[in-house]
Amino acid sequence: MKTNNYKPVALSNVIYAFCLLFVTLFLSCDKDNDEKGGYFELTDSVSELEASAQGTSETYTFRSSGNWKIEALRKETWVKISPAEGTGDGTFTLTVARNITPEDRSVVLTFMVDGRLQSNVFKIEQKSSTSNGEEKDPYLMLDDLTSLEIPETGVTSRHTIRSTGAWKVELSDQEADWVTIEPMEGTGDTPVVLTVGKNSGAARSVSLNFYLDDVLQANSLPINQAEASAILNEDFNWLTYGSPIFYTTGGETRIDNWTIEEKARGWTTSPSADKITSTYARQGFVKLGKTNYGSDFISPKLSAVQGTQNLLVKFKAVPYMTEGGAKDDTRLYVNVIGPGTVSVSEFTIDNWPDYNADPTCTLIWTAAGTERSFVITGSTAETQIRFLGGALDLRGLEPLNKNRIFLDDIVVTVQE
Repeated sequence: MKTNNYKPVALSNVIYAFCLLFVTLFLSCDKDNDEKGGYFELTDSVSELEASAQGTSETYTFRSSGNWKIEALRKETWVKISPAEGTGDGTFTLTVARNITPEDRSVVLTFMVDGRLQSNVFKIEQKSSTSNGEEKDPYLMLDDLTSLEIPETGVTSRHTIRSTGAWKVELSDQEADWVTIEPMEGTGDTPVVLTVGKNSGAARSVSLNFYLDDVLQANSLPINQAEASAILNEDFNWLTYGSPIFYTTGGETRIDNWTIEEKARGWTTSPSADKITSTYARQGFVKLGKTNYGSDFISPKLSAVQGTQNLLVKFKAVPYMTEGGAKDDTRLYVNVIGPGTVSVSEFTIDNWPDYNADPTCTLIWTAAGTERSFVITGSTAETQIRFLGGALDLRGLEPLNKNRIFLDDIVVTVQE
């Protein structure tokens, strides 16, 4: 729980003035070195931001000769810098949170270029929540936070809802059951407990919406949780062959014709009947099979597995359909090479693309039903995952002699 301790204004100003004087003297002594070490120049030579108690967000344009970094003279949670570092010319945004304290506050930003402190500084000053004894402006927030960044392991933390009236909170996504906050309504400043569960998949986000006296407030609190540390996380964005449109086969490239760097990633295939290879690269995804021949796709060894572990495998798959609507067979088999047992060995891939609604074949990858999953029990660092479209030999099985499947976004994490 964050506690704000307020010191007398006079003492605070003395300390602040001393710190600013120290930085100014240091910068002036190092002026010659700074001139040799590059530059960081804000457009129109702006050097300060004056914010009201309500807070603000401002974006600034600058020029820089190298690798730059922006830092506050002292760490403050009420100021957010985004981005705080980078290279060359660009912009950055300063977000100043609402000031609910009875004191004015300020902070100084400094700039580094290629490791050298620059001579210019930027001052941020914000008014207090009260002015000449007047009542505070209405507000509602969780502490003075502008966002929450949660690790994959989850967290249970105590906070304070700060409010000038009756309040309630709700999640922007009612199905985000991985976040809870108790209580969810009250009056005035109220302690609350926020619980975020462990994440075993991709990064995820939800926003906490605030209602003050039954009125939805403009400020919301993003809650972002980091993705799980994946044993394997493959999006195939390094494959850039052919077309993203499924029925357009021109330019797709067989796995044995991939570059040395692409082959070095460790994905392999088994020759089909008569030593036919029919696993292809497309625009950020893989195609299994061709007419008369199926194919498989085999992952690298899961070398990040420690000892013996159970794994959750998530993947996206789409079946093949011609431009005219003719459909392939829909069988996809999964198994492992090496130690381990799969919980599901066969999937029916029947989430057919709609070429009228999705002519570029991009929406289908995020559609409900495209992602599937299974569990591997007893895997080790020697385990490999194998996806097989139908069968290696489909000859003589008309009209089911085509079983083409598209694969993408294969993510393997440790099962809870």
